[in-house]
Amino acid sequence: MNEVFTLHWDHGRAEVQTLGGMLGPAYFKLGAREVQPFAIMPWGEDSGASHAALPGILQRTRGEWPCVPFGAPTAPEGLPKHWQPPKPQPVCPDFHGYSANNHWEVLERSETALRLGITYPDNHPIERLEREVFGVSGQSALQCRLHITARADVTLPIALHPCFALSSAPQKTEIVADFEFGKTLPFQAEKGVSRLLPDVDFAELGTISRLPLPYATEEIVQLCGAKGPIALLNHEAGYRVDLKYDQALFPSVLLWVSNRGRSEYPWLSRFEGVGIEPLCGAFDLGSDVSNWAENPIAKRGVATAISLKAGQTITTKYGFRISALVS
Repeated sequence: MNEVFTLHWDHGRAEVQTLGGMLGPAYFKLGAREVQPFAIMPWGEDSGASHAALPGILQRTRGEWPCVPFGAPTAPEGLPKHWQPPKPQPVCPDFHGYSANNHWEVLERSETALRLGITYPDNHPIERLEREVFGVSGQSALQCRLHITARADVTLPIALHPCFALSSAPQKTEIVADFEFGKTLPFQAEKGVSRLLPDVDFAELGTISRLPLPYATEEIVQLCGAKGPIALLNHEAGYRVDLKYDQALFPSVLLWVSNRGRSEYPWLSRFEGVGIEPLCGAFDLGSDVSNWAENPIAKRGVATAISLKAGQTITTKYGFRISALVS
């Protein structure tokens, strides 16, 4: 059963649920008003057979959560040859990892902070994740810590998965990012719908820097060698989100632009949002591609997988700071 816990601090309040360990919504005080920057998918309170059949990650999708490992269980079919690894290296049968699809346990709770944990199945090379979420006193900010413990030696892609709401007016949400080079997904994110040319390099965000787009589409691009905090500016609502994270651990950022482009349930062409996802991986193609040192991103010197030794724990810190835009 999903449980929802609310954190309160002097500059806001935030919900964290046990399903997927997902954070959101979160309300940040900016003077006399509050803003809520996270995307909350509109089917979370649905019922019935179609909703019950969804994987855990899609049943009540919202806000931010960690993905260990990140991406598809196996390499998608139809990849261009230079994206095809020589042999499969599956790590996990769950899209975006076991922790994104199952319930976490509450380990410690206070008014301003929450610590959760989840133990992976005995046959999984990852043993356990722990996650801390807390409000920052005196600031319109949330901080997170993620601890990843390996059960066995393993190499895998890892990412964080913040999803943000967009302005209601077209192109009034701006993405600000600095990066070495960008790549588009090697195939159409949504066949017959996506508009970006697949498998090309780019130096500037171009059309996807201003959202939502005035047409239905789904796009996924990777910003390789990302530098500095990534920012989302909502010019309609008058706020800025700065996402700060460990760029040494996550050398790329995946941008997932969901612009009413998915028509099947639960999407039903009704969701607009953007994922701004710190990543060590090759898109969301999974461990098959990301672990392969000859994939087109790794070949250019940008890491696409993280190696852990049995018993090793790595910890990463990241956070969200909200500020008012000055018109």
